[in-house]
Amino acid sequence: MKQLLSNIRNNHERVQRAMLFVVAGILLVLMLPKEGKFKYEYQKGRPWLHEDLMAPFDFAIRKPADEVELETQRIKENSKLYVRKDASAEKAALDAFEAAARRELGSDDRKLERHVQLGTSILKSIYRKGLLRGTPELESVRNGQRVFILDGNQASETDLKQYYTIQSAYGFIQGQVREAKRVDEELLIKLLSESLKQNILFDEETTKRSLEEELAAVSPSRGMIPKGLMIIGRGDMVDAESYQVLESFKAEYETRLGSSESYYVILLGQVIMIGIVLTVYFLFISRYRSEVAQNNWQLSFLLMMLLIMVFVSSTVMRIPNVNLYLVPFCLMPLMVRSFFDSRMAIFSHLITLIIIGFEAPNGYEFMFLELIAGIVSIFTLVKLQSRYQLFASMVIVFMTYSASYFSLAVIHEGDIRSIDVSMFIWFAGSVGLNLLAYPLIFLFEKIFGFISDVTLLELNNTNHRLLRQLASEAPGTFQHSLQVASLAESAVYHIGGNALLVRTGALYHDIGKLYAPMYFVENQVTGVNPHDELSFDESAKIIINHVIKGVELAKKNNLPEQLIDFIRTHHGTSTVQYFYRSYLLNFPEGELDKEHFSYPGPKPFAKEMAVLMMADSVEAASRSLNEYTTDSVGKLVDNIIDRQFAEGQFENANITLRDITEVRAIFKKKLLNIYHVRMEYPS
Repeated sequence: MKQLLSNIRNNHERVQRAMLFVVAGILLVLMLPKEGKFKYEYQKGRPWLHEDLMAPFDFAIRKPADEVELETQRIKENSKLYVRKDASAEKAALDAFEAAARRELGSDDRKLERHVQLGTSILKSIYRKGLLRGTPELESVRNGQRVFILDGNQASETDLKQYYTIQSAYGFIQGQVREAKRVDEELLIKLLSESLKQNILFDEETTKRSLEEELAAVSPSRGMIPKGLMIIGRGDMVDAESYQVLESFKAEYETRLGSSESYYVILLGQVIMIGIVLTVYFLFISRYRSEVAQNNWQLSFLLMMLLIMVFVSSTVMRIPNVNLYLVPFCLMPLMVRSFFDSRMAIFSHLITLIIIGFEAPNGYEFMFLELIAGIVSIFTLVKLQSRYQLFASMVIVFMTYSASYFSLAVIHEGDIRSIDVSMFIWFAGSVGLNLLAYPLIFLFEKIFGFISDVTLLELNNTNHRLLRQLASEAPGTFQHSLQVASLAESAVYHIGGNALLVRTGALYHDIGKLYAPMYFVENQVTGVNPHDELSFDESAKIIINHVIKGVELAKKNNLPEQLIDFIRTHHGTSTVQYFYRSYLLNFPEGELDKEHFSYPGPKPFAKEMAVLMMADSVEAASRSLNEYTTDSVGKLVDNIIDRQFAEGQFENANITLRDITEVRAIFKKKLLNIYHVRMEYPS
């Protein structure tokens, strides 16, 4: 037990990495639906490539979703409407009319009787036909839509045109009153119109119940396939009819396979499948991106993105009427590419699609569309440096989605008219959601300590506060940094590193000289050298201190850790040669602690840092040449890089001898151009 605990303690980082993958695997298994998967792949318009398929059980042939939707729509359009007769409305109208007439004509009994008798007769005539209350449902009655009137438990079909409306009843009242004699026409018309109460009312509850019953009666199937009947034979073409039979069999098969007896078997299969996929993912990272495999934060980010995409996909697949293609799958490669490289982005995207493809409907079609779209998004967005680039890339991705889907649909259906236009809307929604990459990049930079090209571009701006201060207070150092940036960027670009990163690191690598700019020769314009008043070891301490001060200043200004590493490593563990040799010449017998003249390090641990170290030393030394010729520049570059190599300054960096040879050649060529040295031609 003690030995086990000791091994865990000594290999705690490896244990942590293993636990990250184990936890990710458990979460992935929990996210996946515990339903069986149909073991055959097939496509409409293609031959059946498997063995003869016999029905192992009875199952219903399900109608296509669009057919069921069409039937449902027709029922809604032609649904029955119900109205009911309010028996109390007529009496209420008569009572209200008589009461109003008595208020207006109470002192003249004969006149009152004459008006009440005529008005009552008119109202009864209206209510014998019925007075309809208009509603949006009744006003929008379509051709073929039937209306029924309820009388107790009986319903009979009726025509709404036979009933009075308020407008037509008012016209009837006017006609009847004006034909009468010895009545106050205006008063009687006013009293009658104000007494009207509709007695034919829309019965919303009955109408709704009737529609629900009709919709419930829509059959989701059409016919049965009995057990033992051949569903399709090997080599038979999967046409529209056989495709629907296969889809019905697949749905029934997966439903039965998802029963409680199969749950643990399916769970075991998913555990093995997820274990294989994550193992392949880890082996890829370990083999081709070893620096990522040793960084738990970077592994956490990759696994987190994988979990998010699988979770969102599995959630969307459970939501009715929402298409899986709405999920922004291209977000995964875009985010990974922003912080890593294209190969990592493509492989991460592939791993994600493999996991989701097991559960996605039409897995081959899903894999084809999403894999092509993801690759295109990476190739069109090699460097994300502006919002316009992201928008332009998404337009191309949408066109890729559309063209790929169109090609598959034509192959499967053989008819352009059968293409589902709504798919293009889902693609557009997915592409729109991919634009979330821009704010998410900023968010993940802060959470995981990454640095993107967008951030590097912002820091590359010479109007940045630190660079403006450097240009103002240490102009010589600023010019030196610009030259170093140019040299390092050109070299890294040719040997396959991150040119933008090394350029940005070069601009900030000497910001520590802001604390004592006049102690550095490039800023001494008056001819006064303050080192003349100091001892050699004191001068060396000030020179070395610019690395420590630079790190402090960078942290104070919240520069990313990746740029701070350039400040730490641009001198590695080398010595301050001038003051070290001066001390040896002046005090040959004195005791010497070489650490007093050495930078604290660490040594460069990335290709870009090693190139910056070379560029910094070469550019600084080139200023002291007496003459600039092809030989002098070449010897200078070779001597400096050879010394650094001999000191082991590059032993921790992933830079090869071939890379260093290319860097030498590029430095020589650039320096010759900077100092305008003409090439020496043979006589």
